[in-house]
Amino acid sequence: MGFIRRIPPLYRAIIIILFGIFAFDLMGVFVRILGKEFPIFQVSAMRNIFGVIPPLMLVLAARSMTGLRKICTPYLIGLCAFRGITVIFAQISYYTALSHIAFATATTLAFAGPMFITALSVPVLGHRVGFWRWSAVILGFVGVIVIMRPGADVFDMYAILPVLAAIGYAISSITIRLFPKDIGSSEIQLMTQFFSLGFSVIVLFAFSSPVPITTVDDWLKFIIVGLCGGIGVLCLVTSYRLAEPGQVAPFEYLGIPISFILGYVFFTEAPFNQLIPGVFLIIAAGLIIVWRERRLKLV
Repeated sequence: MGFIRRIPPLYRAIIIILFGIFAFDLMGVFVRILGKEFPIFQVSAMRNIFGVIPPLMLVLAARSMTGLRKICTPYLIGLCAFRGITVIFAQISYYTALSHIAFATATTLAFAGPMFITALSVPVLGHRVGFWRWSAVILGFVGVIVIMRPGADVFDMYAILPVLAAIGYAISSITIRLFPKDIGSSEIQLMTQFFSLGFSVIVLFAFSSPVPITTVDDWLKFIIVGLCGGIGVLCLVTSYRLAEPGQVAPFEYLGIPISFILGYVFFTEAPFNQLIPGVFLIIAAGLIIVWRERRLKLV
C-alpha cells in the first residue's frame, strides 16, 4: 500500500482507469458468450446480482452509513430508481447488440456516450454548450452514422442498440451530478445497483423465463460479468476523483483498441472496413470535448 501511495495521483488515476476499461471490455466478452446460451434479460439480472458486491464492500469498509441515510429522501430515492431504469435499458440494449454484431463495432458505437452527455447537460444541468462542443457532438454523430451505414446493404438494425445504450449510460452519468456532493459515489452506486437488480429481475420474469444454470463454468462466467461490471464502474469513479477529468478521459478511448484485440482473440473478428473512418471521428469528437472542458477550467 505504501508503494501505491508514492505513485503520483495522476499516474494512479491512469492505471486505475485502464484497469476499469479492460474490466468493461472483458465483461462484454463474457456477456456475448453467455448471450448464446441464456436470455439477455437473465444475463442482465445476474450481472446486477454480482455487481452489488464491489460497491457494498466499499460501503462496509468505510464503516459509515451516513451517505446511505442522506439518500433516504423521496427525491434521491426516486433519482436512484430512475438511474436504475436507465442502466437496465442500457444493459439490455448493449448486451443484445453484443450477441448480434461484431464485438469491436458494438463497443465503438457505445463510445458515443460523451456526445450524449454533452447534449443532455443543457436541459438537465442548465450548462451552456458553445461552438466547439456542439461541433464535437455533430462530428461524433457523423462518426456513428458512418459506422452504422444506414441505407447500405450491410446496414444492421442491431447497430442502433449500442447507440441507445450510450444514451442510457449518458443519462445515468449526467444525473449523478444531481446528488449532493457530500454523498459518496459508492453509496450512490450501491443504491442505484439495488434498483437495477430489482428492475432486471422484474424484466426477466415479465418478458422471459430464466434458464437453469447447471455448470460451474457458467456460474463462473456470470460472476466474472458481475464483478467486472461493478469493478469497472468503481475504477472510473475513483480515477475521476484522483485527477482532473480532462487528464483522464482521453485514456477511456483505449477501450476501442482493447475491444479490437479481445474481439479478434475470442471471436476471430476484425471489422476494420466497417469501423474506419467512423471510429476516428468518434475519438476526435470525444477528445475535442475533453480539450474544451480543460480550456474552460483554465479561463
